[in-house]
Amino acid sequence: MSVTQSMKHIDRAVEDVLGTHEQYEAKKEGQSRRRVYEKSIEAVQRAAGGTEAKQLARWIENRIRDEKELPSGRTVRKKGAEIVRDAGHSVSTNDWLEA
Repeated sequence: MSVTQSMKHIDRAVEDVLGTHEQYEAKKEGQSRRRVYEKSIEAVQRAAGGTEAKQLARWIENRIRDEKELPSGRTVRKKGAEIVRDAGHSVSTNDWLEA
Protein backbone atom coordinates (compact mmCIF):
# COMPACT_ATOMS: atom_id res chain seq x y z
CA MET A 1 0.00 0.00 0.00
CA SER A 2 1.39 3.39 -0.98
CA VAL A 3 1.47 6.47 1.23
CA THR A 4 -1.31 7.92 -0.93
CA GLN A 5 -3.50 4.85 -0.38
CA SER A 6 -2.72 4.90 3.34
CA MET A 7 -3.80 8.53 3.54
CA LYS A 8 -7.06 7.72 1.73
CA HIS A 9 -7.85 5.14 4.44
CA ILE A 10 -7.06 7.67 7.17
CA ASP A 11 -9.14 10.35 5.40
CA ARG A 12 -12.04 7.91 5.25
CA ALA A 13 -11.71 7.14 8.96
CA VAL A 14 -11.76 10.86 9.77
CA GLU A 15 -14.87 11.36 7.67
CA ASP A 16 -16.62 8.26 9.08
CA VAL A 17 -15.86 9.04 12.70
CA LEU A 18 -15.61 12.81 12.93
CA GLY A 19 -17.75 13.80 9.95
CA THR A 20 -15.59 16.83 9.24
CA HIS A 21 -12.08 17.55 8.12
CA GLU A 22 -11.91 21.04 9.66
CA GLN A 23 -9.71 20.21 12.65
CA TYR A 24 -7.80 17.62 10.66
CA GLU A 25 -6.94 19.93 7.78
CA ALA A 26 -6.85 23.22 9.70
CA LYS A 27 -3.55 25.03 9.50
CA LYS A 28 -1.88 25.27 12.87
CA GLU A 29 1.66 26.57 12.93
CA GLY A 30 1.96 25.81 9.23
CA GLN A 31 1.12 22.10 9.47
CA SER A 32 -2.22 20.36 9.28
CA ARG A 33 -2.56 17.12 11.18
CA ARG A 34 -3.09 15.40 7.86
CA ARG A 35 0.28 16.62 6.62
CA VAL A 36 1.96 15.52 9.87
CA TYR A 37 0.46 12.05 9.46
CA GLU A 38 1.59 11.88 5.84
CA LYS A 39 5.13 13.06 6.63
CA SER A 40 5.36 10.54 9.47
CA ILE A 41 4.29 7.65 7.25
CA GLU A 42 6.80 8.76 4.60
CA ALA A 43 9.56 8.96 7.24
CA VAL A 44 8.79 5.45 8.48
CA GLN A 45 8.77 4.15 4.91
CA ARG A 46 12.20 5.67 4.22
CA ALA A 47 13.68 4.41 7.49
CA ALA A 48 12.17 0.94 7.77
CA GLY A 49 10.13 0.09 4.67
CA GLY A 50 6.61 -0.25 3.36
CA THR A 51 5.39 -2.82 5.86
CA GLU A 52 6.25 -0.58 8.77
CA ALA A 53 4.71 2.45 7.03
CA LYS A 54 1.48 0.46 6.63
CA GLN A 55 1.66 -0.44 10.30
CA LEU A 56 1.79 3.25 11.28
CA ALA A 57 -1.03 4.13 8.87
CA ARG A 58 -3.23 1.37 10.32
CA TRP A 59 -2.38 2.51 13.84
CA ILE A 60 -3.47 6.08 12.99
CA GLU A 61 -6.67 4.85 11.35
CA ASN A 62 -7.49 2.57 14.30
CA ARG A 63 -6.82 5.34 16.82
CA ILE A 64 -9.24 7.61 14.97
CA ARG A 65 -11.91 4.92 14.80
CA ASP A 66 -11.42 3.63 18.38
CA GLU A 67 -10.77 6.89 20.23
CA LYS A 68 -13.10 9.00 18.05
CA GLU A 69 -10.47 11.75 17.92
CA LEU A 70 -7.36 12.68 16.02
CA PRO A 71 -4.07 11.56 17.53
CA SER A 72 -1.67 14.45 18.03
CA GLY A 73 1.20 14.91 15.64
CA ARG A 74 3.67 14.28 18.46
CA THR A 75 1.96 11.00 19.38
CA VAL A 76 2.06 9.85 15.74
CA ARG A 77 5.74 10.75 15.34
CA LYS A 78 6.56 8.96 18.60
CA LYS A 79 4.68 5.84 17.46
CA GLY A 80 6.47 6.02 14.10
CA ALA A 81 9.86 6.12 15.84
CA GLU A 82 8.83 3.15 17.98
CA ILE A 83 7.84 1.15 14.88
CA VAL A 84 11.14 1.96 13.16
CA ARG A 85 13.13 0.89 16.23
CA ASP A 86 11.08 -2.29 16.65
CA ALA A 87 12.01 -3.13 13.04
CA GLY A 88 15.68 -2.94 14.01
CA HIS A 89 16.51 0.48 12.59
CA SER A 90 17.74 3.55 14.40
CA VAL A 91 16.11 6.96 14.64
CA SER A 92 18.38 9.90 15.30
CA THR A 93 17.39 12.70 17.63
CA ASN A 94 17.37 15.06 14.64
CA ASP A 95 14.91 12.90 12.69
CA TRP A 96 11.35 14.11 11.90
CA LEU A 97 9.98 11.26 14.02
CA GLU A 98 11.83 12.57 17.08
CA ALA A 99 10.98 16.24 16.53
